[in-house]
Amino acid sequence: MLLGQVFERFVKESPVSVMVRGLLEKALCPQILDELFERSAKTQYTRELLFSTVVNLMSLVVGGIHPSVHAAHARIL
Repeated sequence: MLLGQVFERFVKESPVSVMVRGLLEKALCPQILDELFERSAKTQYTRELLFSTVVNLMSLVVGGIHPSVHAAHARIL
């Protein structure tokens, strides 16, 4: 399988980045983030934009993929 070969190469050459990505994918899972928001929110509420979507948009800006939240939102939709 081609994906397996590529993945194995990353594991051999940069195992830390593979582990960090796996941890971030688990920690930033949209369902987990939305459940956390529902449990923790006191006065906030979900209208049209889920908390996980906000986290996704902000990560695109903080990571330098898009220059602004507006640009990231325009690209996603």
